[in-house]
Amino acid sequence: MDALETRFKDISFRAEAFDLPFQVYRQYSDDCDEEDSPLYLFDSRFVEKTGGAMGKEYTPFPFFGEDLFGLLGQERPNYRWLIAGPARSGSTFHKDPNGTSAWNAVLCGRKGWVMFPPDVCPPGVYTNEDESEVTSPLSIPEWFLTYFDYAWSTYGPSAKDPELRGKMVAGVCGRGEVVYVPSGWWHLVVNLDESVAVTQNFVSENELTNVLRFMRDKPDQLSGFKGSLTPSTIYERFTRALQENAPETYTRAMEALEKTSPSVKRESVWDKVVSASADESASVAGEAGGGFSFGFEFDEGAEEDEELDDEGMNL
Repeated sequence: MDALETRFKDISFRAEAFDLPFQVYRQYSDDCDEEDSPLYLFDSRFVEKTGGAMGKEYTPFPFFGEDLFGLLGQERPNYRWLIAGPARSGSTFHKDPNGTSAWNAVLCGRKGWVMFPPDVCPPGVYTNEDESEVTSPLSIPEWFLTYFDYAWSTYGPSAKDPELRGKMVAGVCGRGEVVYVPSGWWHLVVNLDESVAVTQNFVSENELTNVLRFMRDKPDQLSGFKGSLTPSTIYERFTRALQENAPETYTRAMEALEKTSPSVKRESVWDKVVSASADESASVAGEAGGGFSFGFEFDEGAEEDEELDDEGMNL
């Protein structure tokens, strides 16, 4: 934190809903001892904001180097973040956007992690059937006080039910250590000390099938894509990019996707909106001899967009 303040004290970074000069955020961080859930600095444009200075110091690990979203060029979603905050700051349970995986590297301090696989909704978290709506009503301290013991005894390594045993993973990541978050996993992150980290969401061939399935089946939940992309065109655009630039990878992923037994398709929020719009348009056309249509502004590529990634702050 001291080094960041020395180098970038006048540069504004995103701290949840606020843009604050780092010097101001650092002062807040030093004076928030009585807050249960302090503001969390989480900025996806840290490279651009520092004039590329931090970009020169930012190199993904070789084993996390493949990122197929790079094939989308400037249309890709936000994917890398600078994260900083005092003890007790963090992010409540979430899954990372668009079916991506992530890595999180701690530069200083310590982070506590609690994770559950995709098929286990964390105690205290509530979702609708297709997980398009997620409610985590408790703060991080409240979750630990209310649910941690129950969750650990039910899903931890010593759980009585062998079907549930080991489903919950918890640990601490310190300076110089890295956490890998698999596609679709629920995770909660809390700073145990004043901490700084960098994180990146990515799509390698390993999780490509999951990402393609997410794009195809849950277009209403896609987020952060830029340019002219809309929820209904992203899947086609990405598969075309794969065909043109990584045809063998595309073929293997599509074969795996086809082998996956399709679940009963549920009507998503997007399906309902499109259906309602079509019905209303048809009704108006029949009554007035003409029709109308509407669309959503999906370009989230504005300079101030702060789509969260691996820790999911929108994130």
